[in-house]
Amino acid sequence: MVKALLLILISLSSLALSTPSSYAQTAYAASNGASSDAYNLPELGDGSSSQFSLEQEHELGRVWLKAFRSQVTTVSDPLMQDYIENLTYQLARHSQLSDKRLELVIVDSPELNAFAVPGGVVGINNGLLTYAENESQLAGVLSHELAHLSQRHFARSLDKQKAGNLSMMAGLLAGIVLAATTGSDAGMAAIATGQAAAMQSQLRFSREHEQEADRIGMTTLAKAGMDPGGIPSMFEIMNRRLRFNSNKPPEFLLTHPLTDSRISDSENRARQYPREVYTDSLNFQLMKKRAELSLAGNKRELLTQWQHNLEKSPSEANTYGVVIALMANDSWDEADRTLKPLIEEDPNRITYVVAQANILAGKKAFSESANLLRKHLDLNPGNNALTMTLADVLQRMGRPHQAEELLSDHSKRRPEDPALWYQLAEVHGLSGNILGVHMARAEYFILRGYLDSAEKQLHYAWPLTENNNVARHRVRKRLKDLQELRETLKKF
Repeated sequence: MVKALLLILISLSSLALSTPSSYAQTAYAASNGASSDAYNLPELGDGSSSQFSLEQEHELGRVWLKAFRSQVTTVSDPLMQDYIENLTYQLARHSQLSDKRLELVIVDSPELNAFAVPGGVVGINNGLLTYAENESQLAGVLSHELAHLSQRHFARSLDKQKAGNLSMMAGLLAGIVLAATTGSDAGMAAIATGQAAAMQSQLRFSREHEQEADRIGMTTLAKAGMDPGGIPSMFEIMNRRLRFNSNKPPEFLLTHPLTDSRISDSENRARQYPREVYTDSLNFQLMKKRAELSLAGNKRELLTQWQHNLEKSPSEANTYGVVIALMANDSWDEADRTLKPLIEEDPNRITYVVAQANILAGKKAFSESANLLRKHLDLNPGNNALTMTLADVLQRMGRPHQAEELLSDHSKRRPEDPALWYQLAEVHGLSGNILGVHMARAEYFILRGYLDSAEKQLHYAWPLTENNNVARHRVRKRLKDLQELRETLKKF
């Protein structure tokens, strides 16, 4: 059965990909008719076997991430990416993680979910931002996941089962990819059938791991200057969701069992910390608006709703929500007027600067938009959101060569960002740099897990390097890297 589960990872080389769907729906369907404890499924996986090094965990995590990206829709919003990355790294600095090399992925899904995978891969659904009411709640979920990683709970689970080996870990992770991304019950059936005894054993102490992750997560929050009560207050949100929508629990609860004792324990622990007044993060509230807008089915209706909310409850976040909703409806002049007081009050906030630049571009004032972004990049060298926005503006104003140079430099800072490579391939094409197109596409496909497609792009690039020794060496190296990646997959 493990060998069957591993086909999900190996299938990367044959592009046998499935249609994404909700993990919650799949898992609940698989357990339909089971006991009332059916939500208490095994943890998503939070560490490699202790028989293996952190470097091997790191390698597996990156392979898993490529498999995961190949089958889900991810968020490429650079503002949201920057916010989640900065918050996670801020928490990681105060955590017990010994290996702080992290890779963040944001899944485009309205479901309340977060996960951590051996090797430092941390992911959230953008839907989590819509459920969290403040930054401490979001940070509580992230610190909980970091605690799973730092305590290597997945490794301890496998050790207790005396099955602590890389193959079993990879098999479980592969089964979870299948469960999370197919429209059938195959993934959950594979786990339930092939690993039944091991799963029952894991469930008996997964609750201990959850409470331990809550406890350590609270310590991380406190050290980072955030409210440890964010964890129990997030549990209350999950409980409300469970009460009002019992047929579809939050995805988070499918992999992180929420018991009465766990809730009580988290509330008691939170009360042991000194009582302080915590100010919520404006950046969180702004990103919450972006998440709500991105997931909205009817952006015109949302604009009307937010305009009413702004009249009743004026605030920076509500004003910004109206601004981006107006932009989504191409109401550039009104968006400009609405944004103006925010810019006057806080002219250097990058979120507002990006909005102002996009409004100017929407009004075809491309040069003014580009100059604004360059000015703020001088103040914030290498900033991802400013750089990606400037590249887009340069491309739209018919200056692909400038966008190409900008993104080529940026790719050295963010070589693991698929969205960057995708946009770089576009501007290479507009600049007439066909070799660059193939090389950027190859990087994009590698990061998305499409290994055959990546290899084709490198073979297309090869004859174009005849008079370019540096490029030829790079193509040869990436082909070798692909072969090594396939060999890694075979080990699993």
